[in-house]
Amino acid sequence: MAVRWSSEFYTAMEHKDLQANAMAVDNTGTYVLLAGRRYIAIKNLDDTDLENVRKFPRQSKYDVSAAEWNPISHQSELCVISSNQRLEVLTWRLGELTQMHSLRAHTRVITDLNWHQSNPNLLASCSVDTFIHIWDMRDPRRPASSLSAIAEASQVRWNRISSNLLATAHDGDVKLWDQRKGSAPVQYIAAHLSKIYGLDWSQQSETQLATSSQDNTIKFFDTNNPRKAEFVLTTNAPVWRARYTPFGNGLVTVVVPQLRRGENSLFLWNTTSRATPVHTFVGHRDVVLEFEWRKQRPGENDFQLVTWSKDQTLLVWRIEPFLQKLCGHDPDNHGKAERMHNEITDVSSEKKVASKIQPLQQEFSLLNVQIPNLEVLKMDAIRRSCTVLANTNNFSVILNVTFPNSYPNGVPPIFQIGEGSSVDETIAGKLIQTLTTTAQQRVSKNRTCLEPCLRQFVVTLEQLVDPSDGSRHHQPVYLESDVLGSFNDACIPFPRTSGAKFCSVSVLVCFTRQSPARRASVKIDSTTPRALSALGNAFNSRRANEYMTVYSYYLQKQRSRIKQNNRVLQKTVITVYDAADLFSVNKQLAEKYILDGDTSKICRHNALMAESIGRWDLVQAWSLARLIVNPQQVEQEDMLEHPFGNQLIQSLINFYATHSDLQMAAMLCCVFGKGEDENVRRKSFLKYLSSGQLASGKKWLKSGGSPYHTIPPADVVADGWVFPLLRTTRSNSLDNLRMEELPQLIPQRTSTSTLYEYYKLAYAEILHRWGLLYNRAEVLKYLSAPGEIHKGVEFLTDCQKCKQPARGSSCLNCKQLSLECVVCHISVRGSANCCLVCGHGGHTKHMQQWFEENNVCPTGCGCKCLLETIGMFNF
Repeated sequence: MAVRWSSEFYTAMEHKDLQANAMAVDNTGTYVLLAGRRYIAIKNLDDTDLENVRKFPRQSKYDVSAAEWNPISHQSELCVISSNQRLEVLTWRLGELTQMHSLRAHTRVITDLNWHQSNPNLLASCSVDTFIHIWDMRDPRRPASSLSAIAEASQVRWNRISSNLLATAHDGDVKLWDQRKGSAPVQYIAAHLSKIYGLDWSQQSETQLATSSQDNTIKFFDTNNPRKAEFVLTTNAPVWRARYTPFGNGLVTVVVPQLRRGENSLFLWNTTSRATPVHTFVGHRDVVLEFEWRKQRPGENDFQLVTWSKDQTLLVWRIEPFLQKLCGHDPDNHGKAERMHNEITDVSSEKKVASKIQPLQQEFSLLNVQIPNLEVLKMDAIRRSCTVLANTNNFSVILNVTFPNSYPNGVPPIFQIGEGSSVDETIAGKLIQTLTTTAQQRVSKNRTCLEPCLRQFVVTLEQLVDPSDGSRHHQPVYLESDVLGSFNDACIPFPRTSGAKFCSVSVLVCFTRQSPARRASVKIDSTTPRALSALGNAFNSRRANEYMTVYSYYLQKQRSRIKQNNRVLQKTVITVYDAADLFSVNKQLAEKYILDGDTSKICRHNALMAESIGRWDLVQAWSLARLIVNPQQVEQEDMLEHPFGNQLIQSLINFYATHSDLQMAAMLCCVFGKGEDENVRRKSFLKYLSSGQLASGKKWLKSGGSPYHTIPPADVVADGWVFPLLRTTRSNSLDNLRMEELPQLIPQRTSTSTLYEYYKLAYAEILHRWGLLYNRAEVLKYLSAPGEIHKGVEFLTDCQKCKQPARGSSCLNCKQLSLECVVCHISVRGSANCCLVCGHGGHTKHMQQWFEENNVCPTGCGCKCLLETIGMFNF
């Protein structure tokens, strides 16, 4: 746990081990609940010992989507969390968290829940299954009532004042329900065109409702006149939650976590003046997942906001009277007439201060803090200062930035190198000069300059060389001001112009467009389109409706640059990497491994080969396999009963297969799946692989089959189920090979022999890609499947003796050679050619010699064989 302190938040606790994604603060403001897949944790916010957190193991495969404490004082120990389709009602008493109820009625994932604001027994929940259930804790076996909304429900909220009303969100629509009036909604509001992420009822008016949406707006509705929003608050990002403050006219918003990485701040607004936020809460390093208000203690003027972020940090923010006044709330006004004049004066002065800090506060809120090699340590809009830390090229530099009151109207900020920086005075002076020049270029046009200056700060440091290397310092390089504004966009690659793919075994191919160097003379392209549909509008606006390809788009841009700057076309860079060290299979081993000979000799040889390349794990495996078959230690008839027999070989094969070492798994399958020898019948160590299933160099499944037939079959038939081993297209056959997923992909009734056939065939494919065709043929000899049935056009010869169709050189019916050469009248045993029209033919050499001088068939049938055959393929 790490503890951090700041001028804005007075408590910060980091809990990386919790991995929680839901948070809730209890009604008393004492306890905070953090819930995740692994733990439910309870933290006492009043405890000065920040390390004191009670954790209760949860051990669930589902995350917690929502959590909430009961808002009623006499039931404040009750809390509820939702996980997948279930609600868990928990109670916190005497330092122990126990489960009271498990509520199950939803059939899809629960999206939101909410306790009733005045009845401690009522709880509402909504789900993707389109239902809104209302639960009564006095009878938790089933929902007290159910509301059917037809569309998926994403939010549910009870009205804070009217006890019978609740609102639900469905995509961009809102439905209002009255629990006294059946299961039909009483009002329907077409609020947004995009999805609604948050609902919140006003704490002061029972008819005012706020909705936050993906369309970057928060809308405020009066339910008495819901056709049109009373007013709209527009932001620059999709809004995840928008909730009223417990004081004044304030509203706190946060962006959508899934859609806005890099924006980790919360914004405080005054709903009566909605131009810009009145304050930004900056401190989290990742997106905010949840925030809630802590109950105000008696005698205190400050309010406290508790936030939980994806960075697993809990922050408690103090909302001082100054910020409350910006939201229209006066904490010091007790209705005394004698203080009225002073209070008005104070509010006026605070508004003047607020008018000064708002532009700077807005700049802070829009700052992209994800700049490489840069860490923002502190941003304080009230004190008008910012502190950052840059680490690059062995330099560590702290930069303090102070903003004058007139900034950015022609007045640049003041830069200072902070104490503890690892640069000398010369470098520090150059950095300050560079930053001042960059800032002056911006503020001379009344533009803000913080982010361009910070990026220039990092770029300048990158151009410097550490003096410990004995090299001279390079001069800082100035980037144009208009370049800096689009620096992020220029680094985003356009779709389909960059990528990486594993092609063939151990080869990684990467391609990308050449990026311009970061120099002042090179202007970075700031108009990179984000989608293919934007090509026409991005460059060829006058012909926006015409279709433009990626190639033509960049070709036009390059030609335009050549005309302006006389530059040559940039070429696409394709880089091929040897990624052999990333894989378990090894080409050198494949060349040295053997499969012929005595099993003990094979194991010994392969162990030596593995030792030669330093694969000691394989040496141990081959030595263990040799120990099993060594006749000096194990009698031949006892091999099947040996403790190091069947189970160990199976374990070795499964171990290497699941660890993606397909080479070793296939070799073991081949070695210990050898068939019968001519004289000695060897018992198989793998009981489930009978000699009838296994192929060897001497015995084949199909009588008459050739031991040199090495064409791999497309499927292996086992137990009546056809298992597709590899794709028919060789280039894609190994792209989706994941050994760890095979047990789940293969049906349970598939025999283990089928799986081992897969290892052999896949390893043979790897050998083919390596060009080791002989080694591939050796492995394929151990396949047990029959040859693939021919699919496609097949030419048959009618036997000249019995006139029956014959597929081979000899007729299976009369056992005679089926084809006789029409030139030499000798039976054809080798290469032959026949006419597709008349059927006459013979030896290829004789037919070639004949048709070099003649154009009709040698038999005198009158067929012009060459012309007729060509004519058959003219479709």
